[in-house]
Amino acid sequence: MINKKILLIIGLVASITINSHAQDNTSKNKTEPLWWINPNDYIYSELNAPKHMKLPKVVLPDADGDGIPDQFDLEPNTPAGVPVDSHGRALDTDGDGVPDYKDKELLTPQKCFPVNADGVGTCPESPCCTDVKKELQKIIDEGLLNNNNKKGECSIASLPSVQFKGGTKLSKEDETILASAAAQLKANPSCKVKVVGYGASSKAAQQLSYDKVSAVIKYLVEKEGISESRVIFVYGQDGDANTVDLQPTTEDGPNSVPAPHPNLKSKK
Repeated sequence: MINKKILLIIGLVASITINSHAQDNTSKNKTEPLWWINPNDYIYSELNAPKHMKLPKVVLPDADGDGIPDQFDLEPNTPAGVPVDSHGRALDTDGDGVPDYKDKELLTPQKCFPVNADGVGTCPESPCCTDVKKELQKIIDEGLLNNNNKKGECSIASLPSVQFKGGTKLSKEDETILASAAAQLKANPSCKVKVVGYGASSKAAQQLSYDKVSAVIKYLVEKEGISESRVIFVYGQDGDANTVDLQPTTEDGPNSVPAPHPNLKSKK
């Protein structure tokens, strides 16, 4: 009786063990359900990053080389190097109908349209500007602006030069020369004076030339009362470094300029 029970237990254990191994082997061979996998995933992946397909390179003709393919280019004969918009047309910033590469006035106001072939508009003159021009012309015609001299002319034939002796300090003789020049300028208000300094061989020479011209202009303006607007500042020309010329003129020019090499400024 006992032997039968033992055999029965052994048989149950063996059955359970065999079934367990069978289930383990079956689970290893099972395939996960594919319900959520898109059957087109392979196609999409291949199109996005081809690994098996060999696609030819796309070549779009661009006859004028402006970067816009001919099939989209609205201006197929744009000159080489001309900037274009997204449609291949030459840029026209102000929209006046003249492309920028031909336009001599890139930002013509719309009130000045239409423009000529060069893109230059014809702006109407402001009434106030017209009135001012008439008044100025009236003053000139009456001889008030030029002190009864001929229009725009300077009657001074020449002015003396200043001779420095190495440094930048004016001597008594120099001051007398400048006083004489100032008297001529005061008698001829239509004249300006170009103060020209020399010395271009080096940085030090250029700065010394600048300092000498500054000394002459300072004396004319502060001591002799000549308006700074009538003085033209010129330095660093080729010539005698100790000479500063005074040249009568009606030209316009700068009455002050920055020092070329201030660290080399003369201390004399």
